[in-house]
Amino acid sequence: MRKNLILTISVIFITCLTITKTSGQQQTVAVGNSVSNQQLVDPNDKPKTIPFIGEKVIAIFYTDPDEKDVNDPLSDAIKAKNYPKDKYAGIGIANCKDTWIPDAAIRMKARQKEKQFPGSVILLDTKRIVSKAWGLGDCNNLGVVIIIGKDSKIKYIKNVKTKEESKEIITNVLKIIEENF
Repeated sequence: MRKNLILTISVIFITCLTITKTSGQQQTVAVGNSVSNQQLVDPNDKPKTIPFIGEKVIAIFYTDPDEKDVNDPLSDAIKAKNYPKDKYAGIGIANCKDTWIPDAAIRMKARQKEKQFPGSVILLDTKRIVSKAWGLGDCNNLGVVIIIGKDSKIKYIKNVKTKEESKEIITNVLKIIEENF
């Protein structure tokens, strides 16, 4: 009787562990996979989900603040295209967990950027929420570029380490954005 009870408890415990591991929110990031929306915070530390997923083609720049300028060449090329606002949105997400810079300083800089670029969307990920949920892996010292179509599926993803890499992907990224309008 006691052996059966121990066996039953063991089976329940293992089942609970398996369910927890397989039903978690983590996804594997890959072209063609859908992404779920995530709750982050805006520069005023107010909860905010990532806007426009499933509504527009979006470019997400998920960046370690230590590397804040790494994707400027690509960002500038996209801005120069002046895509229609009803079809496209660019979103910057500061990966605050992988930097030594205090969150307060990042929030202050994000507020300045919002004033400098009216209509821009800047969010802060203070707990690696996006990285964990979408399975991005280690994003320290990177600027991750993710293009998501109106169908909420990833159309392009690239870890960018240098401005030169950012320049090299411009043609491909612009083409993918335009193909998904």
